[in-house]
Amino acid sequence: MEPNPRAPSGAHRFRPLNEPEPATVRVEAGLPRAVRFRGSWRPVDRTEEVWRVDDGWWRPHPVARTYFRLDLGGGLVVTVYLDDVENRWWIQRY
Repeated sequence: MEPNPRAPSGAHRFRPLNEPEPATVRVEAGLPRAVRFRGSWRPVDRTEEVWRVDDGWWRPHPVARTYFRLDLGGGLVVTVYLDDVENRWWIQRY
């Protein structure tokens, strides 16, 4: 979190950075094959990493996600995840 310079001091002064955004992903055999990025489809050159996060299963709103770190070519690497609870794709930029 980075402080918001226009807000008075206090805990409410912080705003999130790099929040995930909804993503459009083409999937084949359970793996992302293309990602719509900045208005155009980018094919996945290589899947660098896949991992799962399952947390808070005891809470009213558990987190269950499958993350994919994808090489889209030309030095562009992005992380997308499938929210397994809502069955929606998101992109996380760093």
